[in-house]
Amino acid sequence: MKAKLCSRNAHKARELERLLPGWEIEPLAADDYPPETGGTYYENARGKALFGHARTGGGEWVIGEDSGIEVAALDGGPGVESARYAPEGAPAIARLLRDLDGVAGREARYVSELVCLSPAGEETRGTGALAGRIALEPRGTGGFGYDPVFVPDGEERTVAELGDEWKDRNSHRARAARALLAALAAALLLVVSACGGGTDPTSKRVLHAFFTQSPRGRTMGERFPHAAGSRGCQLHDGGKVVQATCSTEVSLVKPSRAVVTLTEAWNHGSAAHTWFFFITRSGVIESVVQEGSAPPAS
Repeated sequence: MKAKLCSRNAHKARELERLLPGWEIEPLAADDYPPETGGTYYENARGKALFGHARTGGGEWVIGEDSGIEVAALDGGPGVESARYAPEGAPAIARLLRDLDGVAGREARYVSELVCLSPAGEETRGTGALAGRIALEPRGTGGFGYDPVFVPDGEERTVAELGDEWKDRNSHRARAARALLAALAAALLLVVSACGGGTDPTSKRVLHAFFTQSPRGRTMGERFPHAAGSRGCQLHDGGKVVQATCSTEVSLVKPSRAVVTLTEAWNHGSAAHTWFFFITRSGVIESVVQEGSAPPAS
């Protein structure tokens, strides 16, 4: 899946790309982004997403993001004003440390809001927060923004010292990305439950196109039924053969689009993994959302 991040910040684009498996994220090049005048992270993120949706002509997935750092001793500031508090990097860190000079209580939290718009303008959002405290001085070379002075709860090192692998699991943006993926999956689940199981002739044609026209559909079609329904399949978990059930569903959600839902369930149904393929009715995959347990190898 490809999406434009409505930001000129290449660091955020690369980080978000790691946090959304299977997505390709590129910054949206523009010199006329609207000012961030919203009173909340959501309002600012949504404003960026709407700008990106208009700029791309509605032909691409776009993501708006707003984030900030909230310091208890500064009455929750700089908060939504974080980007305007001081120039990013060393100047912003220097000002924050000056404003906290001599302050004992240094509790703080990072907040991130993601707003995703589909090519049709459908909105999904995810929010994440990370609590911690502000260090007395910068430490570490990783990350960006306030990472060199932010020490997460339960840690002694700053985010800049903990590194990208830690950030990809625990950061405020990682939590927002997981919430966004869950919201996308939930939205598709509602669509699937509302639109039937795919037994009509059009649904059958869509499934045939998906399993024959797209390379990934052909690969998945080696174990999933090519019509709505379920069949037994074998997976491999740690060298062991696992008996599973592979199920296929399709929902016609728009005049030219559909959702193909493929589910593997194993361990007597106690574990499952689901793929939601958002496709054109000619079988072209536009995006993929996954949820559930990590799937064993087929």
